[in-house]
Amino acid sequence: GIAGTDVAKEASDIILTDDNFSSIVKAVMWGRNVYDSISKFLQFQLTVNVVAVTVAITGACITQVRFIQHIHHILLL
Repeated sequence: GIAGTDVAKEASDIILTDDNFSSIVKAVMWGRNVYDSISKFLQFQLTVNVVAVTVAITGACITQVRFIQHIHHILLL
C-alpha cells in the first residue's frame, strides 16, 4: 500500500493502492476466486480427456481398428 517500502513493493506480486482493510479483503477474495476457477477448469479438462481416451480405446478394441485412427477422429471433432 501507501506505507510500504520500496523493497516490499518490489518483492510483492500485488500492490494495493491504499491501506484500506476492505481492499485487502477484496484482493484475497479475488485471489481465491481465480484459484477456484483454475481448479475447476483443470478438473473439467482432465475429465474430458480421460473420457475421450477411454472412448477411443474402447472403440478400438471393439472394432479391431488401430488406436491411432480413433484418436485422429476424436481430434477432428
